[in-house]
Amino acid sequence: MKTYQSRERILSVLRNSRRRHLSAGEIHSLINRSGSAVHLATVYRTLRKLLNSGEVKRTSLAQNHAHYELIQNAGVHLVCQDCGRIEEQRLAGAERMIKLIDRRLGERFQVKAWQLQFTGRCRQCLKSKDRP
Repeated sequence: MKTYQSRERILSVLRNSRRRHLSAGEIHSLINRSGSAVHLATVYRTLRKLLNSGEVKRTSLAQNHAHYELIQNAGVHLVCQDCGRIEEQRLAGAERMIKLIDRRLGERFQVKAWQLQFTGRCRQCLKSKDRP
């Protein structure tokens, strides 16, 4: 698969991920399941280019591997420490806070992407812990 094709396939997978945070392996599997053959090394190489161009961001989300998402999906990540579920919330207050920080930094630093993560317990885990 040519570089342009792999780039477009990866961006398409991330657009259609329904706000899930995908690992490079998951992206690789989804592309191959769609009928296009791509090597995992090509996925990593293309993700690195997308990171450098500012189209994609990488997060660890309190796990031992990286997750990738489109920059436009920036939001607050809620990570359940019990089941590992990751939920993303778009909170206007968080975006206002980031804009305030960006203004305060002025010309000393230009914010390109940001990540705000809270670790705790999701609703399902809270309910299951309350049951005898």
